[in-house]
Amino acid sequence: MFHPLVFDNIRVVLEGAVYDRDFEGAITITQRSDVMDMATFHRMFQIEFTLVDRDKNEQAVTAQMQLRTSLADIAAEQLEQPLTEHVGCTICIHFHLPMPYAGDVPQKIKAITTILDDIWGSRPYITQTLKAQVEENRVEWPPQQLRNQITLDFHRKIDEGNIEDLRFLLDHTVQSLTRLQAFADSKPS
Repeated sequence: MFHPLVFDNIRVVLEGAVYDRDFEGAITITQRSDVMDMATFHRMFQIEFTLVDRDKNEQAVTAQMQLRTSLADIAAEQLEQPLTEHVGCTICIHFHLPMPYAGDVPQKIKAITTILDDIWGSRPYITQTLKAQVEENRVEWPPQQLRNQITLDFHRKIDEGNIEDLRFLLDHTVQSLTRLQAFADSKPS
């Protein structure tokens, strides 16, 4: 009989919890993917969403929950061999936030970190990656708009023992999305 992987069990619960929030009308799922990378033999599931009725808005902040597992974890679980220290998968949360370019970018980055620390405490490691789109033959500098990819990385593996935590993780993600959207919607001072 087929025995689902830790990854599959967590993916089903996470996906179900996100779809429940969509059905409740709190968020709108905008994209999902479930990938088996044949080059590196790793699995990745990601589901992306915005606050309800924001999915077609250019200024919408999006949240993306990403679950990954590696060949070593899959093999250790299937072979029942201790090939890794702890069999499981990792979860990262990404937020994509539009930011008008202004001289106060460092202050905005600090404000975003403060917002997320208020919600998450100091638990996840937060990185922010700023991107600017430059059109061919139209170099405009400084750019009018930046995209900020904010990544929350927990730097640890999870397994079925953490399934109950997924709803809290989703609650914190939706709360973060709400606060980041309010930040993005606020007028620069």
